[in-house]
Amino acid sequence: MPEERAGSSAETGLGQSVAGEAYETEPLASKRRLTTLLAGCLVLLVAAWIAEVDPLALASPGAREQMLAFVAEGLPPDTSRDYLLGRTVRDGLLWAVVETLAISVVGTALAVALAVPLAVTSAATVTHRGPLYANASPTRVAAGKGVYHVSRTVLSFLRSVPGIVWGFLFVTAIGLGPFAGVLALAVHNAGVLGKLYADFLEDTNPMTTEAVAAGGATRLQAVCHGMVPQVTATVTSYTLYRWECTIRSATILGFVGAGGIGYYLVVTIQRLQYQKLVTAIAAVFGLVVLSDWLASRFRTRLG
Repeated sequence: MPEERAGSSAETGLGQSVAGEAYETEPLASKRRLTTLLAGCLVLLVAAWIAEVDPLALASPGAREQMLAFVAEGLPPDTSRDYLLGRTVRDGLLWAVVETLAISVVGTALAVALAVPLAVTSAATVTHRGPLYANASPTRVAAGKGVYHVSRTVLSFLRSVPGIVWGFLFVTAIGLGPFAGVLALAVHNAGVLGKLYADFLEDTNPMTTEAVAAGGATRLQAVCHGMVPQVTATVTSYTLYRWECTIRSATILGFVGAGGIGYYLVVTIQRLQYQKLVTAIAAVFGLVVLSDWLASRFRTRLG
């Protein structure tokens, strides 16, 4: 009986100790969350001040009158045959919509082709870290680190330059037209997708890769059969999402002469042709809705 009481007392003491620690930890965690929230609010307020945010400006009488005047001048939208279809096959607003869609498809495909090798060399678990390099020599690890840092730098540079700047560069190099838009989207999105793919590869389960390597597979085989299958679904989903973003980006490239529907947006704005501008905006909206629907269908079939 004394032993049982002693054991019971010990268990009770242990339980009280654990409960006490939990009680002390919970307020500390709450204080940290509150501090983080307050810090975030402070950063948001400072950013709003720097950005000169003024919600009352939209409610001013002048702003309302200008917006209503724009809407009134843009209605009804211009749906004339000459504007929609043009005088030749490669003319008219509808052809620009088709051209924008084609630019986004080819640009995304080239971006994926560029992103895949850069992603492989930018993933630390592929180049120098993790179960694949448990018994690697220091020289091999150092070389892998060098490749990793160079590839990461290239990806950072590609995505840090805005797509419209790439568009201006390629228009200057090869002239006006949709091919310049394709190259601009491909280069910029290669940096974005390459970074995403590399991060996905680094987040894979190392035990699966280690099991494949233990079966006698080379490093490349371990990556292809151990890592890639784990990220295929996620990569596909993000690639489709990026394609949707590319369509919206392709509309802007027309501002620098890189083809697509952006050309009509620029021309109608410069000429103050608001009825045609509203039609072009409606066409962009329809293109975005179409891309969302197509991407959803692709995800359903692949899932």
